[in-house]
Amino acid sequence: MSDFHAIGGSRWTRRNVLSRSVAAAAFCQLSCEGSAQQVESPRIVKALDDANVVHGKVTFKSGQDEVDAYQSRPRKEGLYPVVIVVTGSSIGDEYIPNLTAMFAQHGMVGIAPNIFSLQKDSMTPEEKKKVLVEQMTDEHIFGDLQASIDYANKQGYVKADRVGISGFCFGGRCALMFAAKSKSIRAVVPFYGNLRTPPWVKRKEDPLDVLEQIKVPVQGHYADNDAEIPAEHLKQLQDKLKNQGTSIEVFTYQAQHGFFAYNRRTYNVDAAQTSWQRTVEFFKKNLGS
Repeated sequence: MSDFHAIGGSRWTRRNVLSRSVAAAAFCQLSCEGSAQQVESPRIVKALDDANVVHGKVTFKSGQDEVDAYQSRPRKEGLYPVVIVVTGSSIGDEYIPNLTAMFAQHGMVGIAPNIFSLQKDSMTPEEKKKVLVEQMTDEHIFGDLQASIDYANKQGYVKADRVGISGFCFGGRCALMFAAKSKSIRAVVPFYGNLRTPPWVKRKEDPLDVLEQIKVPVQGHYADNDAEIPAEHLKQLQDKLKNQGTSIEVFTYQAQHGFFAYNRRTYNVDAAQTSWQRTVEFFKKNLGS
């Protein structure tokens, strides 16, 4: 959960990412402390090290606020679809910048806006919780997500009408909600996103309340061992969307919540690799190339 560096600027350093991530890991948005524990990253080939990918920090306006984001794109000139990545922690959580670069490796622009910008490193966990409930409303988050799309659409390497969204944990929940509310999204891939948030989060609506508004294709990735997302919620998601004619795929894995994050104790290499392959194929099918 935390920060990064600029296109054309200094190199992203793993030490910088980990130090910030560990500080933010003390506060997990939706009671997933176990999955938030940082561990030494496995020896994987990181997309951030790919010379064919240009990546770094970008900033843009969201209303009166300035929002930071981490963006990656193919170095080769061309026009590319965009995938918005919505984290459940922060854009400095090491696997999130790396994920934007993984999208770039497959001919897409990955951009992860910092939807947690209202939370500051100096805040206590209780203060951050208060900000999440009182200031980080869905409307505020949607504004940041739309601002990231508007920013991307102004760049000379983006196909303006080809936008997908993916998210993790609380970010997966936000990705589904935004897909229901936005006319910009063409496909959505939630990873273990809450379909019902805990009462203390105080959301007016959750994904199960707005399924009839989701018209774009959905591919969901969930863990078998996830107390936050019971099987009956997944059945509601799948049955409702299928019955109304919305394209829906739901995959479950013998893994825990947080299985995609390679810097977490809950990382599951088989589930992560399989879900990633499916995600890439899904976005290529629905966003084009």
